[in-house]
Amino acid sequence: MTVQLPSLSRRSLLQLGLAGGVACALGASIGASSGAFASGSATPAVTVTDLGPGVTAFTHAAATRVGDTVYIASRNIDPLRIIGFHIPTGTVTSVTEAPGISTQLLVPDAEGRYLYAAIRQYDSAPGPGLIRLDLSRPGAPKEDLHDMPALDPYALAVSPDGVLYFGGREMSKDLRPRLRRFDTSTGVLDEVAIPDPQATMIRALAATADEVYIGTGSVLNALLTSSKAGLWVMDRATNAVRSILPPEFAAGVEVRDLIVVDENTLCVAGVTPQGAALAFIDRADPSSYTLAYPGRGGSAKNLVHAGGRFYALLAGVREYDPATGAFRDLTPKGVELGELWGLFVRDGKLWTVSAFALAVEIDLVTGEHVLHDLIDAGAPAGALLAMSVAAGAGGVYVGGTNAVSRRDVSTGAVTRLYAGSEAKDIAVVDGVAYFGQYSGVGILRHDPAVDGRWPRLVEKFPAGQNRPHQVVWDDVNGLLLLGLQNDTQGGGSLLAYDPVADILTAAINPIDARQMVRSVATHDGVAYLGGDVTGGRGVVVAWNPVTHTELWRIDPLEDPAGVTGLAVRGNHLYALGYRGELAVIDLTTRTVVHRSRHRDAVPTYGTLLVSRGMVYGTSSAEFFRFDPQTFARTDLVTLNGEWYGIPRSAVDENEDFYAIRGRNLVRISVSQR
Repeated sequence: MTVQLPSLSRRSLLQLGLAGGVACALGASIGASSGAFASGSATPAVTVTDLGPGVTAFTHAAATRVGDTVYIASRNIDPLRIIGFHIPTGTVTSVTEAPGISTQLLVPDAEGRYLYAAIRQYDSAPGPGLIRLDLSRPGAPKEDLHDMPALDPYALAVSPDGVLYFGGREMSKDLRPRLRRFDTSTGVLDEVAIPDPQATMIRALAATADEVYIGTGSVLNALLTSSKAGLWVMDRATNAVRSILPPEFAAGVEVRDLIVVDENTLCVAGVTPQGAALAFIDRADPSSYTLAYPGRGGSAKNLVHAGGRFYALLAGVREYDPATGAFRDLTPKGVELGELWGLFVRDGKLWTVSAFALAVEIDLVTGEHVLHDLIDAGAPAGALLAMSVAAGAGGVYVGGTNAVSRRDVSTGAVTRLYAGSEAKDIAVVDGVAYFGQYSGVGILRHDPAVDGRWPRLVEKFPAGQNRPHQVVWDDVNGLLLLGLQNDTQGGGSLLAYDPVADILTAAINPIDARQMVRSVATHDGVAYLGGDVTGGRGVVVAWNPVTHTELWRIDPLEDPAGVTGLAVRGNHLYALGYRGELAVIDLTTRTVVHRSRHRDAVPTYGTLLVSRGMVYGTSSAEFFRFDPQTFARTDLVTLNGEWYGIPRSAVDENEDFYAIRGRNLVRISVSQR
């Protein structure tokens, strides 16, 4: 059961009781430093044990069929691999290595010779990100086409004459989503349109000989000023763009998918106040359209038209028959499949691919299903980028993408758990692990004594609160606390879950309407919330998690960065900012008593925990700790961890630490010195 409390306005500075004293305290008591080590500080003995890959799987976010073969792009394993699963033989017949770490975009050309992919480029995974596979040659070799820096691609279409159009989320200072065009005959890449400068992404594309249809929205990095769903058509001859969005879709956050059905009709997946809908739009007169409602929330994806019917992924697998106006649920029963990607019809069977490395075959007449294990068929599993790490009750959990591993500390045995999407953070409480599951999934519970390989959903997140950042246990109030972000509207929430009463309460925007709750710490029944907002400093708020009321707040950081780590030791609250600024706050006077910078050890995100009376920090680069008297930093282990989530470490009842080095889990034993 969820109880949602109203948004709370920001308290005035006078409620701190310190308006006059803060400035004086800052001038008199802050010790500023930037060095890593204090003179004469003792370095403890440290032992590091490599425990092997943190979490291993073959998972994906893109699948498409060309002829008898399903092509599937791996996700978050190194290197990215595009495999070909041959349906008649049930085997993987090609494995092609590609740049980057994942893609949602695999699109064949009209002849089925080339398979195009657009992949985000990273410094650690350079491109070219625009590639194609030559399916006419054995092994489907890769051909590099063009660099596409500063773009996180989310949409790709190939026109009948072989011109590529693509777009997504911009990663440069200019955040206006731009439609790009690549001419495969000349190798020229250019930008042709900005359909909606206030949107944060181009989400869907379809191209014909004369037009390009464009779906836009603000699913990621949305601000209060970001626009919502958009549907546009661009004339390929002039690059002129005009809106053709059905008014019923205007309140949605995106147009997720669209397909050109024939010369007369465009099918578009959107969201209305009544829930998900499919719009069938007259291409000659877009003001003429009909809507079909499947009776579900969310937005459909992977639209397919075959045999006069439409198929889509929407909380499972759906079929729509326009002749009767009826929807049919074709989701396989009795099996948990997690995320599904790709949908295609072949010989009276509907196929999709589960991110648990399962190709799913559904009989369109009987609805019966058959599962094909892709790893058994030859798909290469690999170590995933880490999402989270937690330890306790004799086990160590490492979250990945569509998989969580649990390692038995005493035996070393590793169990791969089936947890769809991403476990952004995990907390172990009395032998039970609780996962904060993105995107908008909720709280999963895993008791290794009874749940086997299948965590159970115990609470869904409130609407819009989709991205969990931290999960901690409040032992005074008996509450599981989660800090979340609203990707589409900005802001975030603090959730408090009572596992005994099975009640979830929520405070929406406890910091303000712009700041997510990036970090959470708890001490003596008080929760401390660290905020984060694009282009501004994060605020720290002391919060009563039972009544969901603010106690006081402070803006402790000088740098324009969010608070990524919080920890309480004694009377001091440590706040670690993005790129390593540390502020230590005296909880009695509520003033900053120390400030230092540690960007050499915390190049981006860093988190904190307390063990044996000391505060330890973790970044992708280092595992370190702070002296409780001088606040000087001592570096303990160089990690160079490969993370998809926020770098963390964990400590168990034996006071052993666990962290990610490379893509492996390591145990770190630190002496008491």
